[in-house]
Amino acid sequence: MKPTRDALEALIAGLSGRLVVTADWQAVIALANHTLLTPVLFATLAHTGQLDRLPEDVGQYLQFIYRCNRERNLRLRSQLNEAVAALNQGGVVPVLLKGAVPLFLSSSGRVPDRIMSDLDLAVETAKEGAARACLAKLGYAEVTVDGGMARPQDVGLLELRPYREIDREPPRLARRHGLRAKIPAPQSRALHWIMHDLIKEADYWRGRTDFRHLYDLAQLAEQHKLDWAVLRTSLPDQNARNAFDTQLLALRHFFGVRVPAQYVRRPLVRFQHWRRVFPLYHPALGVPLRLVGNSLWGMWRLLHGDGLGRRSPLDFGRRATSILLDGDLGSKV
Repeated sequence: MKPTRDALEALIAGLSGRLVVTADWQAVIALANHTLLTPVLFATLAHTGQLDRLPEDVGQYLQFIYRCNRERNLRLRSQLNEAVAALNQGGVVPVLLKGAVPLFLSSSGRVPDRIMSDLDLAVETAKEGAARACLAKLGYAEVTVDGGMARPQDVGLLELRPYREIDREPPRLARRHGLRAKIPAPQSRALHWIMHDLIKEADYWRGRTDFRHLYDLAQLAEQHKLDWAVLRTSLPDQNARNAFDTQLLALRHFFGVRVPAQYVRRPLVRFQHWRRVFPLYHPALGVPLRLVGNSLWGMWRLLHGDGLGRRSPLDFGRRATSILLDGDLGSKV
């Protein structure tokens, strides 16, 4: 999707509780839907008392999506609790990741406003086989997605992976209604989101932004005192630190998060941030930037043998074309 500058700024303002009355709401809603932020937009405007200032049809639509997502999240929480219970009975205490954390910790009458595409759990490597056996007894079957397990009756995929500590602080044990799960420290959760988006999914190289995760990071930074310096020192190399700093600059630019100035003033970081932002505000002029980024990322994947090179020529061509023409971006912009 190619958002307009006005729609993007109106959406960011709405997520911060500020209503842009003159916004093109059709464009704003299209962008909110694409970035999976529509329920959060409604909840924020409701919390700040801005709903009465919306056009009636816009308010009704946002409320409809919010209610649908709430029902879906209630089902996801039941699915999560059932999985955690089965794992506990098998002697496994899972580590919850990303959206599964607020889903598990939320009170019985409330669920998070965010849209969640799946449930992310991790277990000790030695217990992964036992964990998959516990889930298989519930009717879960392996799917092609890496680590994914699914059942026909569920609204979301369950992704199970080995747990690897990425921060010095171990996850803490949380108990809810007799269930036991481990919750990573806020520092670890922030680092996981940044590394997942910018390194694993290549947003740093491709010049893309996952605004849902960026908003999650901004909320996490507001709720907890994150030590960005400690997080930065835990990164493995300079390339990862450059990506980390670029995301910090995006947090400051879009959501006003306070970050260490020394990390975001370097020319390379400012250039990488510009490379992500310019195509958002100037979609047509930004096409060459996106093509270069996509091409470099595709070549890197081919050279590092992550699976592209082992595909059939036809499948390789389709996958390469998808990367080049942004066919694999999902909710990113």
